[in-house]
Amino acid sequence: MIEFQQVSKHYGQARAVENFTYTFPERKITVLVGSSGCGKTTLLRMVNRMVTPTSGRITVRGEDISSTDPVALRRSIGYVIQSGGLLPHRTILANAKTVPLLNKESKQEAYRRATNALQAVGLGEELYKRYPAQLSGGQQQRVGVARALAADPDILLMDEPFGAVDPIVRDSLQTQLLELQERLQKTIVLVTHDIDEAFRLGDEVIVLEKGGRIAQAGTPAELLANPASEFVAEFVGAKNSQRKLSTTTLNGRTVVVDASGKPIGVIE
Repeated sequence: MIEFQQVSKHYGQARAVENFTYTFPERKITVLVGSSGCGKTTLLRMVNRMVTPTSGRITVRGEDISSTDPVALRRSIGYVIQSGGLLPHRTILANAKTVPLLNKESKQEAYRRATNALQAVGLGEELYKRYPAQLSGGQQQRVGVARALAADPDILLMDEPFGAVDPIVRDSLQTQLLELQERLQKTIVLVTHDIDEAFRLGDEVIVLEKGGRIAQAGTPAELLANPASEFVAEFVGAKNSQRKLSTTTLNGRTVVVDASGKPIGVIE
């Protein structure tokens, strides 16, 4: 579905990405995680040609994207950013209809696709005529996801999609994304700096070092159980006492505790 082959991106003498090779699994959520400046957003934006590689080859759906029309490519891929990227002068419904209309769908079909997408993310008809500024941050992010889904793309790119909302809303949005993915089975590439978010959402997690170098890639369980290096162990928190859990029994109930003995939950 998405394959990088020896891809590099240089800005003058600065090497944002160097020789990145990876095949992203279809219909799974793959999370790119790493410190600021490690190249994760650059990698994401190369998928839809918003950033042009200096060298290497990227294929999407088996086709070299360097030979594709960049506008058509972008319209075939959903894209969600941290702030939602909504058009402030257009209603919620108009925002959601953007890509179907650009794809020359009829007004009726664009309306159907937009309303289906808005309903899928939990936004009711009472909000359709509102403008972005009249919504909460969490609602705006839901509109951003709905707009990306309205054209029914098989690929969804998400760049820190929940980074601008409070922890409670963020948890709710993460849960909703997992529920949507269970139904829709998209190929999702998501960027975050939060390892807990990466572990919660990712079927596969790629830990990046500077220059877009892969420190380790695997499932969350694999990264925690067998970190490939000291850097990975520290980044994923494999040595953190909150990651090392055990259980104890108290008054007939099983309590989960961390390495320091602090209770953190109960197994029902």
